[in-house]
Amino acid sequence: MTPRDGLTIVDSEIIALAEDEYAAAADTARIEVREIHTAAEAAEAALLLDEVWSVDETGTNVLEPGLIVAFAHAGNYVSAAYSLDEPDEMIGVTIGFFGQPLGTVMHSHIAGVRHQIIGRGAGSAMKLHQRLWCLNLGITEMTWTFDPLVARNAYFNFQRLGVGMVEYLEDFYGQMRDGVNAGQASDRMVVSWPLDKPARATLAEADDAFECLRSDDNGEPLVAEVPKEASLVSLDIPSDIETLRGQDAELASRWRKALRDSLTALVADGWVLDTCLKGGTYLLHHP
Repeated sequence: MTPRDGLTIVDSEIIALAEDEYAAAADTARIEVREIHTAAEAAEAALLLDEVWSVDETGTNVLEPGLIVAFAHAGNYVSAAYSLDEPDEMIGVTIGFFGQPLGTVMHSHIAGVRHQIIGRGAGSAMKLHQRLWCLNLGITEMTWTFDPLVARNAYFNFQRLGVGMVEYLEDFYGQMRDGVNAGQASDRMVVSWPLDKPARATLAEADDAFECLRSDDNGEPLVAEVPKEASLVSLDIPSDIETLRGQDAELASRWRKALRDSLTALVADGWVLDTCLKGGTYLLHHP
């Protein structure tokens, strides 16, 4: 792939580094990521996404196969990850489309891996393949949304990739009918990843942060007013909100509201979200 006329040409050293990072991650995860195009591949990808999002017999699809084919045919990013141990076994799917401003931004709409593969590094390799694909076209920014209550995704996005928060969107998708999101407000955080910089970890500590949101002794969210002298605050979230939803959906909803209210109020007051630590602690500073 080469950039079209008028688009950015990314430095060859940056692309070479991105190639190396993808290759190392794919080797560690024992996968190969390939673009997919055919109706048969799209149908398999749709079934995999339904499995990941626990779609039941309602007839709902996370993403229709026909739409997947259309995205690919129109030149957007549509790929699948395959196990090196079982070359015909599709274990992950990533789909993104071009955003504004055209020629510089890719919006990564969905990415998922089979549950039994989580923790093997496949998700990281898939993201790095997507970055490499974009850089080869001269695209230097990628955006996506994620559920800010899912601690492992927040940690991966901020600490592994080094994204920045763009905005918080309340109930962005409305009511969703898949098994992961049903019955919960679909709040999402939009993040931006600068692709022409190496993937990096963000070093940060919460020792001196004022605890603006934390769990009380009963697991309930406890919100505190930020003192004027504070320069660093922390927002704790459950380490496993997905399990909590299954055990106590009402408590999970209270955590949703607590994070939404706390984070949006802080951002509106000029606080900047720096990162999310492992286990689910957001850190913000006031410039």
